[in-house]
Amino acid sequence: MKKTISILILMLMVSMTTSAQESFAKQFKGKEGFSCVTIGKAAMKLMSSNGKLGREGFGGKLNIGNFADKIERLEIVTSSKPEASYKLLEACHAWIEKDGFESVIDVDEEGQQASIYARTGGDKNVFLLLAQDEETSVIIIYGTMTLDDIQGVIK
Repeated sequence: MKKTISILILMLMVSMTTSAQESFAKQFKGKEGFSCVTIGKAAMKLMSSNGKLGREGFGGKLNIGNFADKIERLEIVTSSKPEASYKLLEACHAWIEKDGFESVIDVDEEGQQASIYARTGGDKNVFLLLAQDEETSVIIIYGTMTLDDIQGVIK
């Protein structure tokens, strides 16, 4: 009995670890019509030397300060092919509905659409930017950052 319980606990721990490491982009990697980029925590730290990241704008470089430390990973998935774009949108909307994302911003202007969704309140927060014009792009930020952190980046 102890052995069975130990095995069940071990299997539960493995499944929890696996689900925590799951990636939205993983389902599209290596498939025709999709481009996928994943940037991990270590790369974010390298790219944010002296707390600054990006190009000039917004009154200077984007100030990410401690924000980079709060990002576990960043995923970008894009597609310019209609069939692949449809699959990407379908997967996004299914995930948004399934995991209870909240709509933060929704813009529709002259055929260009952009939406930001957030899932906050747990151990890890997820922010999803979905943009459509000639191509469909999804940018997902996983980590412990908050809406206040993201707002501080662009101030």
